[in-house]
Formats: sequence, C-alpha cells, structure tokens
Amino acid sequence: MIDFLPLFQPLNQALIDFLKQLNEKDWQRATVCKDWTVKDIAAHLLDTSIRRLSLGRDEYQHLQQEFSTYEELLAHINNINKEWVAASKRLSPNILIELISKYQDDLIAYFETLDPFDMALFPVTWAGKSHSENWFDIAREYSERWLHQQQIRFAFNNQELLEPKFYSPYLEIIMEALPYTYQKINAEIGKSVAVEIVGPAGKRWTIKKDKRFWVFDEAHKQADALIYIDQQIAWLLFSKGIHAEEAGQFYQIHGERHLALPVLKMLTVMA
Repeated sequence: MIDFLPLFQPLNQALIDFLKQLNEKDWQRATVCKDWTVKDIAAHLLDTSIRRLSLGRDEYQHLQQEFSTYEELLAHINNINKEWVAASKRLSPNILIELISKYQDDLIAYFETLDPFDMALFPVTWAGKSHSENWFDIAREYSERWLHQQQIRFAFNNQELLEPKFYSPYLEIIMEALPYTYQKINAEIGKSVAVEIVGPAGKRWTIKKDKRFWVFDEAHKQADALIYIDQQIAWLLFSKGIHAEEAGQFYQIHGERHLALPVLKMLTVMA
C-alpha cells in the first residue's frame, strides 16, 4: 500500500506554481474536458476540496438525498459541478489561486486525522467497491487531483505531471479498477491478462481468472493476453479523454486479442 498523503503537497504546489504563470487568455483556454476551460477546471478543484471538508471534517450536508441508481447519483454530481463552475466565473484568477491553495492544504490536514483503515465516507465505485477504507479513498482523491491538474497542463502541452514521481502513483491507484473491469468477462480458470504502461512512469500489471473472480497476479507469468499502452495516452484513455478507436497507434496487443480488448474500456472516474 502506497502512503499517498506525502504526495499531495508536491502535487498541490505544482498546481499553484503553474496557475500563477497563466495570463488572462490562458485561463480561458479550452481543455480536453468538454465545455470546460482551464479556469473551470481550477474552480472544480476548489469545489472538491471545500465540499469534502464540509462533508467530512465539518459533518455538514446541505441536502439529505438518497439515490436509487448510479445514474441518479451521477446526474446529481454533474449538476452540482455545473452549478459551482457557473458561479465561479465571477471569481478572479487571483482569488481562485488563493482559495485553492488554502483549502487544498486544509484538505491534507483533514486527511491526516483519519485512520487509514477505518471506513471511508465514500466508496471507490469505479473499482467496484460498495465500501472502502480511508487509505483507498485518499488515494482516489490523489488520482482525481492529479487528473484535473493534468487536464489543465495538457491544454499547454506541459509534461511535468508525467514524471514518475507524480504519474506512477496515479497509475498504481487507477489500476485497481482492472479486476472490476473484467468482472463480466468469461474465461477459463487460470487465464491471465497483462497491461503494461510503456514509459518511465509505467510498469506491468497482471490479473488472472480464479474460480469466481479476476484477481491480481503478482507472479507476472507469461500472460494469455498482453496489451502495451503508451503512457502519453493511458490517462486520457482511462478518463474518457479519448475513445479507444482514436488511440489505435498508442497501443499494441499480443496473444488473445479478445481478452485484452476490455482494458481499453476501463474507466477510472465517475462517468
């Protein structure tokens, strides 16, 4: 288990340093997030810190709502995201930077008070969990903050977050979605699938079929299906930033192709 808490401060500081360099036009630059500018994503990062502190640290919930389906929950989240981004258009970039800096630091301080093995406020649903321990939820938070900052940097072709110290932990946590991605894929017991992210930050992950589930296989024996994915495109592929059909030149499949193809549909965000 990676201790993600020490990773937040360098990631957060990298965000503040980058945002401080932007000019007025830069803040309005389009991003890979449909309909969201650089400023919109920055505002969303502020929102996630404040919402999390309100719900977790302060135990405050504006509305008590229950959702009967995942689709209802997703629609609710998308709606409140949209509302916040719209309201934040009134804020200056300087105000945004000041607030992001304060509340992302407050969020780290809150996370540091949590027992890593207690039940988290939210499950990591994209990994197939109905309940999660705090360490996993905190790791998921790192993955989301990495992703949104990378979406901002991608608009400027900035590669800093693809350095192993930032990107490798992100890849480690999102690959927790791999067994869940295969939960409905039928295969003989013992069949295995390997995913190798190619680049300085990458490595190989292998899952195998046991009697009931797909599970990680640390032995990394020769897999029945192996897919290589360029690290430049992996984060986009697994966050709906690019369709598999558009990414053909960035991956290669060896072995049983039908077993490898589900990897391209793995999703590591709520979407």
